[in-house]
Amino acid sequence: MARERASTSTHARSRIRLPKWSTTTKRTRRIFAWSSVGLAVLLVLLGSLVYTEQSHFCPTCHEMSPYYDAWSTGAHSAHASCVDCHVDAGILAHLAHKPIALKEVWDHFFANSKFPNFTVDVPNSRCERCHPTVADTPGSLFKHSLHATKATCKDCHTQTGHLVTLASLDAAGVPKSNAAVPVPGGLTPSSIPGHKKVICQDCHDQAAMKCSACHQPPHDDRGDCTNCHVPGDSFAFKHAASLDCAGCHIPPANHFGPDCSACHTSFTVPFKQTVFTHPQVHHGYQSRPCAKCHPNGYATSYCTCHNGNPPGD
Repeated sequence: MARERASTSTHARSRIRLPKWSTTTKRTRRIFAWSSVGLAVLLVLLGSLVYTEQSHFCPTCHEMSPYYDAWSTGAHSAHASCVDCHVDAGILAHLAHKPIALKEVWDHFFANSKFPNFTVDVPNSRCERCHPTVADTPGSLFKHSLHATKATCKDCHTQTGHLVTLASLDAAGVPKSNAAVPVPGGLTPSSIPGHKKVICQDCHDQAAMKCSACHQPPHDDRGDCTNCHVPGDSFAFKHAASLDCAGCHIPPANHFGPDCSACHTSFTVPFKQTVFTHPQVHHGYQSRPCAKCHPNGYATSYCTCHNGNPPGD
């Protein structure tokens, strides 16, 4: 009887412990399952964080295609990604940027985004990561050190990262109806008629400036540049053949006279590169003095050895 009681008591204790072991196992499984889910979510978030910061992710939204294409063919593509210029450095800054990115995703689906807008903020600190200093170019009239205290990098280098044209925006179907060509538009306060549009016009009144304020002539001072040049996409030379070339140009030694148009017909070749080629004649022109054939100037020729009647042979 005592053995039966002992056996019954031991069996009862075993039945009591079983639920405790089963509960612990379930709890462990539950913790493991939720931990796995949390780890999977964390990996997905980290993966999406890395993937969405790749430059090739940007044209997922078609309105970004013109900007991505311009960046990928520009000089910055080999040195800086999109987030290098559009997001501050550091993991916290990149995490803080995600709500802004989500807003852009919202606008992609529910707003009619048009470009260019030039509202993106690019502080100097992002540029200075790669360009801590910018030295002035020796001999240049433009002083970067002077302008750096009066404007931000973005003010003068609006499209350095991607030179986007209105044609590319139009091809993507996202141009603003009032956008100027090319961007940036609405340049103020004025520009010289015929002059190419440059960012300098945002601050400088070109119409009130002299050309020499920006352009360094390759010759001695000969007065205002507009005496000989007209503004344009290239600094074009506007001398006419009837003008006195010697008024601006000093002929080389042993030259044949001041009337350039008597021998030179092309005024599109830089003066220092012009080469005079004598026409082919029966006698070598270098074998006798020029005056033998040109007694009345170099515009006409006369056979002084044959009284103007050279033999036919």
